[in-house]
Amino acid sequence: MGVATKSIILEDVLDEIFSYLPDMSFDVGGEQFPVRFDYGDEVDLNHFLANRETSTTYPLIWLLYPYSEKHTRTGLEVGALNFIFAVDTNSSMENRERMQETFGKILMPLLFNFRQVLQKAGVININNNFDVVKHPNYSKTEARDENTVIAIWDALKVTTEGFTVIDTCLKEIKF
Repeated sequence: MGVATKSIILEDVLDEIFSYLPDMSFDVGGEQFPVRFDYGDEVDLNHFLANRETSTTYPLIWLLYPYSEKHTRTGLEVGALNFIFAVDTNSSMENRERMQETFGKILMPLLFNFRQVLQKAGVININNNFDVVKHPNYSKTEARDENTVIAIWDALKVTTEGFTVIDTCLKEIKF
C-alpha cells in the first residue's frame, strides 16, 4: 500500500469513475443520453438545472452536499454520501407507467451501473450497502406546480456509508 502524495479530491475521482458509465436509452436502439455527474447542495442543484437544456442534463447523478471527509496517510475516508439520480418526467404519467418507463428503463439500470463502476474502479472500498428511496413525480412543492419549481423528476435518492478512496490508479472499466 502506497503513501498518499497529494490530497484526494472525491469529486474528481467520482467524475473520472462515472465517465465510464454507459449512455442510457429509454428504448433499445433509441436515442442515447450520456450520464451527467455534478455536485453541490440543493441551491446549487436548482441553479444547475435553471441554466441547462433538458437534453444535456439527464440522466443526472448529483452528489449532494454536505458530507464529511477524513484524509489519512493512504487515502480518503468519507462519511455518508447522498446521491440523487434523476430524469426529467411527464407529470401526467401514472405511477405504474412511471415505474415501467423512467424507473425501469433508466433509473434502476443506472443504479446497477453505478454500483458496478464503484466496484470495478479499483480505487474505492465500499461496503456495497445502498439505501434507496424512490421519488416518483418529485418536485419541491406538494402541488407539483411546474411554474414554481425548476424541474419535475422521477428520482432515486441513494445513500451509502463507509466509503474509502485509496491512493492508486483507476482501472479501466468495461461494460
